[in-house]
Formats: sequence, structure tokens, C-alpha cells
Amino acid sequence: MILAGIDIGTNALRLLIAEMRKKGSRVEFRPIHEERRITRLGEGLVNSGRLSPPAIARTLQALKEFHAVVTEHPVDKVIAVATSAVREAGNRQLFLDRLREETGLEAEVILGEEEARRTLKGVRYGLRADDRNIFVMDIGGGSTEWMVVTDGEIRGMKTVGIGVVKLTDRALASDPLSDADQHRLIRGIEETIGPILKSLGSFSGHRLIGTAGTVTTLAALELGMTVYEASRVQNTSLGLEQIEAWYRTLVGMSLNERRGLAGLEKGREDLIIPGTALLMTAMRLLGAREVVVSEYGLKEGILIDWFEKNVAN
Repeated sequence: MILAGIDIGTNALRLLIAEMRKKGSRVEFRPIHEERRITRLGEGLVNSGRLSPPAIARTLQALKEFHAVVTEHPVDKVIAVATSAVREAGNRQLFLDRLREETGLEAEVILGEEEARRTLKGVRYGLRADDRNIFVMDIGGGSTEWMVVTDGEIRGMKTVGIGVVKLTDRALASDPLSDADQHRLIRGIEETIGPILKSLGSFSGHRLIGTAGTVTTLAALELGMTVYEASRVQNTSLGLEQIEAWYRTLVGMSLNERRGLAGLEKGREDLIIPGTALLMTAMRLLGAREVVVSEYGLKEGILIDWFEKNVAN
């Protein structure tokens, strides 16, 4: 069976078309086509509470192009989900109506806990059997999720309404970022995520796994990639000292200087600073010395979850 999954995120859109099958007790898939577009659907949402007309227009145009790609393949089912920006927006129904009218796509708006559950399915698929004791962090555009697996069982899932787009809108008031703005950024992150991480229990004995654009971009920067290679990024380990060094480098550069960095995706030149600050702060609070990078996440989890529910079982 061929499925297409579309992740309509606060910052980026992701498309995955894959051939799905059941092998024994396990669901497996073979990727056929993948795309990612940064459209910043949630830009300005933190201040207005609404999706802006330019952000809607950018996102719908990209989704029209995704839909055109889907129609070029023998896809049996399209599963589209919308996350933080759409679920929080006062005009979300307007966006969903226009999405249906202009692209033919119907999107399910999922809560943070459901986003975490499906993301975890994708991450664990990429880790294969090495997933019995993991602490997963998914840094999104509008929210961040944490998932804890102990002895192979899910022990906790939490979501908090901060992500790279929201933090950029709130905290990046200077370029390069001033010492005062850096202090406010880190302090705000600590105050927001500290209680969440504490509520999830001890990190001892777990590996920290990071998924989504911030951690994959940091891996690409560390590897000096001029062309992004997902296979090289998957399972790369980044030490806390490396992440701290990248944070110091990035905040010391102007927006234009960051645009020239090999491995930094276009459109992420400002977002990489709050994303790195969020990852770095979480690692310090957890006492984690390294993070393992996962290329797998929500877009894979969307397909695995639907196939398990509707076909495999």
C-alpha cells in the first residue's frame, strides 16, 4: 500500500510518500518521495493569535505543490495533520476551509499529546531495536514535546507551547543578539521547561534523542554539509560542548553572516538561535552530555500509525 503523509507544522511542511507493508509483527516502509518547505505558518501568531494572510498564502501554495506531487504517484491514501499553529489560531477554521477548497486536502488538527505519540512512533522506527530507554525531544515551531520510554514502555509524554517560531517572535530583538537578549532568551526557556522536565522524572539511564529541524540542522553544521544527506545525519551524536560552541558561534554572527554557513537550511537563519538555546538549556537541566539525532519523526509516525490502525491489525 502506498501512503502519503503531510505534516503541516508551525514552521515547516513535510511530505513523505512511502510504500507500506507488514513484516512479521513490524510495520515497515520504503520511502518513495520526500520534501520539506519552510513557510512559517505560525509567524506572528504569538502576538496576534491568528494566522496571517501572507503566512496562509505561502503555506497553501506549498501544499498545492505537495498535492500535485502526490497525484503523480499511485497513492492509496493521504493523511494530513496540522499541529501547534493551526490548533492555537483563532482563524484555524478559515485555514482548514481554504486548504480543502484550494488543494482538496483534509487535515486533522492534533493535540500536543497526540503529536508526541505519533512522533515517538517515527523516532522509534528509525532507532530500530535500540529504543528501550530513551528520552525524546521534538523541537517544533510552535511547541516542543518530550517523550520518555523506559524498559520499552512509554512512561511519560509532555508538550509545552514554545518552539522556534514563537521564541524568534518574542526574543530576537537584536542582530547579532545582545547579551541582554541572550539572557532573557535562556532565562525564559529555563522557567518554561524546567517544571516540565522535572515532572517527567529521572533522566538517568536514558539516551537523549533529538528530532526535527533544529537538531538535524546542528548535525549538518557540524558535518559541514553543502548538500543535506539524511542518511549521514541519522544517529549522529552531538555533545553538549559542541552545541554550546555552536550557540556561541551563531549568536556572534549577524543574520547575513549565518546565511553563508554550510549546512544551514535557507529560512532557518534566525530560528537556529532559539532552537539551539532550547536544546542546550534542556540538556543542561537534564544533565545530558550528548544528544542522538533522529531524522525520523512525525511524518513517519503519521504513516506508521495509520497503517497499524487500518491495515496491519
